[in-house]
Amino acid sequence: MKKILLSLALVATALAFASCTDDEPNQEQSVKETIQGKDLINWTIKAADNTTNYVETADYTFNIERTKNEATVSVLAQGVQFDTHMPFKVSFRMEDIKASAFDDNFVRFKAESVKFYDPETGEENAKYKLTNVRGYVDKKNNVYSLDYTVNGTWRVLVCNSTVSSRVTDNDYTVPSELYYTYKIDVANRKAEVFIYNVQFTVGGATSPVLKKISIPNLDVEFTTLDYSELTDVDDIEDNGAEPVIKLTGDNIVPIYYTGENLDQATPYPALVVTNFKSVLNIAIGYHAIYFNAHGGEHYSTAPNNNLYLWNNGPASNPIH
Repeated sequence: MKKILLSLALVATALAFASCTDDEPNQEQSVKETIQGKDLINWTIKAADNTTNYVETADYTFNIERTKNEATVSVLAQGVQFDTHMPFKVSFRMEDIKASAFDDNFVRFKAESVKFYDPETGEENAKYKLTNVRGYVDKKNNVYSLDYTVNGTWRVLVCNSTVSSRVTDNDYTVPSELYYTYKIDVANRKAEVFIYNVQFTVGGATSPVLKKISIPNLDVEFTTLDYSELTDVDDIEDNGAEPVIKLTGDNIVPIYYTGENLDQATPYPALVVTNFKSVLNIAIGYHAIYFNAHGGEHYSTAPNNNLYLWNNGPASNPIH
C-alpha cells in the first residue's frame, strides 16, 4: 500500500512540474510575419564620389518576428546587382536585425554591420560585407525602404516606386490637405506626379479646390545635386552632393480627376504645365516641386522626413 501511495505521489509531482514548464503563464507569445515588397526601386550609389551607379527594380522579402517587447527582422534580397560591371545578380539574406521601434503595423530596424548569407545554403559569403543597414516596413500603407552599404563601396537605397508626401497621421483614406504622390517607372525613366487638394491663384483669381490632378510623362533622372541652400527649384545646380531623383517636363497637359472615387480622368488643357522641375531625396525624405500653369506658378518644398517612405520619420505608437 505504501508503494502505491508513493507512486501516485511521484506521478502527481511530475504532472505539476510538466504543467509549470510547458504552459508558462508569463511566457511571451511570438508573432511571425512574412511581408513581400515587389518591384521596389533598387538604386546603387558609389560611396566614394556619391555618383549614381546602377538603378533597377528588385524584390525584397521582410520576415518579422516580434513579441510584446522586442522584434527582429530578416531580409531576403533577390536578384540584385551592385555594379554595372557585375556579370550576374546576387541573392542574399540579412539575419536577425534588431528593431529600434515597432507596433502591429510597422517595424523600424538598423544595424552597424550584418553578415551576407547565401539564401540557398544558409552559409555566410565572406566576399560581401554589409554595413550601415537601416530599414522600415509599414504593412498598413505598403511602404518599404532600406539603406545599406556593400563592402564600403556601394550604397544601396531601396524604396517603393510610388511614394507620397506625408499627411496627418499617415491616413490617406480621407485626406483634406495638400499632398503629392510620385509614381516612377524605373524601366522607362518616366514619372507621373499626382497632386491632391490643390488651388491655383493667378492674379487676383483663385481656382476652386481641385481634389486630384496629375502631371504625366515626366522625364526621370537618378543623379546627384546640392540643394542645401535652395530657395527656388530653378536655382538647382549639380555638384554631386546628394543623391536625388530629378523629374522634369514641359508643355504637358495635366489630367483632372472627378467622380466619387476620383477615378474619372479628363485632360485639362486649360492648365498646361510648363517648366516643371521636382527633386526627391529618398534618403532623407525631402522633396521640392515647381512648375508654371495658366500664367501662374506652383512652388512647394517640404522639410526632411516629409516623404512617406523612409525609416527615420514619425510612426504611430512606437515601442522602444
